Amino acid sequence: MAILFIDHGVVGGMGSLGLAMREYAQRIVTLRGNELASAVKVSLEDIHGVVVGDAPSSVRLTDDSHQSSMMIVAEAHNLKIPIIGLGFGALVIAKSLGSAIDELNPPEAGWTNMTTSPMSRGDALLTGVPWTLAVPFWSCQSIGSAGPSMKSPGMRSLASTPRQKFAMFACGVSTYGITAHIEWTAGAADAALQSAGSEQSTHWREGAALNSATCQRIAKKIFESVTLSLMPVGLVNVGVGTICASDSRTN
Repeated sequence: MAILFIDHGVVGGMGSLGLAMREYAQRIVTLRGNELASAVKVSLEDIHGVVVGDAPSSVRLTDDSHQSSMMIVAEAHNLKIPIIGLGFGALVIAKSLGSAIDELNPPEAGWTNMTTSPMSRGDALLTGVPWTLAVPFWSCQSIGSAGPSMKSPGMRSLASTPRQKFAMFACGVSTYGITAHIEWTAGAADAALQSAGSEQSTHWREGAALNSATCQRIAKKIFESVTLSLMPVGLVNVGVGTICASDSRTN
């Protein structure tokens, strides 16, 4: 069994989630952007979890973009294969399940307080997570309300910011999305700093000095729960699909 990582090309890949998965001996199969474009059919056979990765800050999710990623997510969700989306990956999940995607103008960028919802209190991934946590964001788009085409109207907010209701969400029992960048390692944070203006850079550095240690500790706790509870090694998966072996790579 393996974890399927849909790599949208962001620096650092899965970040600290990937580190947690490798620490617990998860096997990760990576499907990259160029392979997504050419893949005819993606197999979910022997896949016991799907991670939908972030994308560079300039990338937008539109009705015509990233159709392959959304098809994989929709199939995995229907088969009840556990899914987690990081940053842009959370938008892909929400869009694939029928939610609207709205522009954030200006973007929500920098360290921001994220508040967990009452609904999150009993969630297995968020046990022990503070009600309010300062986390890094770089969001040019946000998840809007579910429209009439929403396939799974049970999408619920687990955490929000003043500008994003679905900063963290769940749909069903095993599909999750996190628009906050709790997965960022030092390399990804440095890349964000290089893209920021002088005022933003000051804000980033001050926020990191105050909050990064706590954020990393909480992220480690969440991601250990992902790999031990949501996507444990050896989980029996009922989903079966079809894909050419040439469309996947193993890290």
